[in-house]
Amino acid sequence: MEPRVEHKSLRCADGYLLKYSHYHSTESKAVVIFASALGVSRQYYHRLAVYLCQQGYDCFSFDYRGTGEQDAPLAKDAAIEHWGQRDIEAMIQQALNLNLSVHFIGHSIGGQLLGLAPSASKLRSVMLVAASAPYWKRWEGSERLKLLFLSYVLIPVLGALKDPFPIAALGLGNIRMPSRFIKRWAEWMREPDYLLAPMFKLDRSGYENISCRLWTLGFRDDELAPEINIRHLSGFYSKAKVSLDMLDPAQEGLSHIGHNGLFHKRSEEALWPKVLNYLSEID
Repeated sequence: MEPRVEHKSLRCADGYLLKYSHYHSTESKAVVIFASALGVSRQYYHRLAVYLCQQGYDCFSFDYRGTGEQDAPLAKDAAIEHWGQRDIEAMIQQALNLNLSVHFIGHSIGGQLLGLAPSASKLRSVMLVAASAPYWKRWEGSERLKLLFLSYVLIPVLGALKDPFPIAALGLGNIRMPSRFIKRWAEWMREPDYLLAPMFKLDRSGYENISCRLWTLGFRDDELAPEINIRHLSGFYSKAKVSLDMLDPAQEGLSHIGHNGLFHKRSEEALWPKVLNYLSEID
């Protein structure tokens, strides 16, 4: 049976009105927050949210400010780091208001930004999916050249010419995205420590304050998040109880997983029980 889903809005600390979806379980034993990958709509996580909701977990999903269905105007100083500092932070606080354990599933950039949210230290567990520190030099061969061109040339030039950014044309997603956000993301990719490079002046203490269990999940056929970059990001969460698994699609009975495949319907039998088992072991 499909769970009841409410589409709501909440005000972030800076006043931004953030839209989100609340999946109501009939048991409500804990809450799971889905934080999207860059360029991916919250609707993409619907199937896994329904699955977990049917197993007793309320679920929250949302689009970051300036993207997808978020239509509130952006402040002049709006920046991509606000997705973590303000949007993810607001969702964690909203989930904590239910007085239940709160789990976090961060997909790609959703896992990269978690440590910027001050309340992340209150999470019961974290799961990072295809989340890495995508420094261009850690790729090899032709992939390294592609990332070099993307971060130093293509994104800066297109971002200067078009707003919103033509993200779909580059295969980076399919939802609206402010160009200045993508341009900053490209700057992050030029540095070994990505967003936590000193030049960006972002506080890394939130990453070090997370001490719960943290499961990092990567995939051998994911060209966007190679293991070396996944391990680098995991190192930011230095006090968390980190475990890392790199799954091979063939060994899981799948022809392909890639960067987004965990959330696809084809992964329901092979991979979704792994997510449920992880959450169940903690609760």
